[in-house]
Amino acid sequence: MSDPTISFFDSGLRLFDGRGDLGTALSVFVKLIAESAKSNASSIYAVDKANGVLKPLVTYGLPESYVKNCGDIPIGEQCCGRAVAHRKPWFVTDMLSDPLFASARQAAVESPIRAAFSVPIIDDEGACIGSLACHYREAYSPSDEAIAANVQWAALIAHAISEYKSRSLRIAAAATRASPPNR
Repeated sequence: MSDPTISFFDSGLRLFDGRGDLGTALSVFVKLIAESAKSNASSIYAVDKANGVLKPLVTYGLPESYVKNCGDIPIGEQCCGRAVAHRKPWFVTDMLSDPLFASARQAAVESPIRAAFSVPIIDDEGACIGSLACHYREAYSPSDEAIAANVQWAALIAHAISEYKSRSLRIAAAATRASPPNR
């Protein structure tokens, strides 16, 4: 399938009807999001509540050195961590000079990534489960339209994840009911 729109819908439909893989579907989403935002890269980071950090779930176009040097992102730091902590879009127009990006400045120094904007991913129950970000190779400030589009993408991703979890729980429950008891 070379048409990204068809690939997007195919992955989404497979996911919703229980035949799809969440990682595959999210990978398709992330690529389309980068393209729609005219960004060089995009990512989904997932909340790790136990450790108070975000961990990379899916990345597209991000240099490995950037992801490694950003590390697990403490909630409240960097672009993605602030979007999650404040439950609102957050952007860094120049990672080399923004004092709020100091904890990951080395990631920008050692890669071509210079700017990003993130939106929180809030699930169907109102929990913030991660961040969706677009990354740029030069200083960049997103338009209101770009932010609004990514808020919509984040809502779609949250719904897909919620549906996937719900379906997985139903399948597990059905399997448990179908299993004969151990004697």
